[in-house]
Amino acid sequence: MKQQKGISVYIRSVPETPINAIKATTTVNCDMATALAVILDAENHSNWMFQSKNAGVIEQISDTSWYYYAQTRTPWPAFDRDFVSKISVHRNSDKSISVIGVGIPDHIPEKENIVRLPYSLSEWRFTSLRPGTTCVELYLSVDVGGSLPTWIINMFITRGPSQTLINFSIEVQKEKYRKAKMSDIFPE
Repeated sequence: MKQQKGISVYIRSVPETPINAIKATTTVNCDMATALAVILDAENHSNWMFQSKNAGVIEQISDTSWYYYAQTRTPWPAFDRDFVSKISVHRNSDKSISVIGVGIPDHIPEKENIVRLPYSLSEWRFTSLRPGTTCVELYLSVDVGGSLPTWIINMFITRGPSQTLINFSIEVQKEKYRKAKMSDIFPE
């Protein structure tokens, strides 16, 4: 486990990919509806997600499910990466909310000079600790594809999730998200 600026990062190996999976956690000063509103604003992800170059919804399925595309910057000499995921939002039995992304690499054609992630799985989980305070957990497991050495990727694997959660904790303070209500997302 690594800790930095109120963020704990855990690493473990998974059978789906030679790259370590990551679980990063932190606490943010907002309610779950605000945290979820930031995630649902997919067109804004490039402004706060680590190395995100462009992101957004490519096909809306329902209010709680869509196809998502994102491209990430990769340091030269490697090519940038991109991925397509089917995203779904769930209310869990413990009253937490999960936003789960399952990679669907063949959903749209690959782009020239960009390496498509052949495998990706992500989950954002929000749990209310008390009014105005939310626990945020980010789980990420990917295969970045291409020819980057696994040992190099695993050396730096904690940086992206850590910086994303630092940026997320700033993003949830923006006024445009503070008025979000859970009933806007999950009508009773």
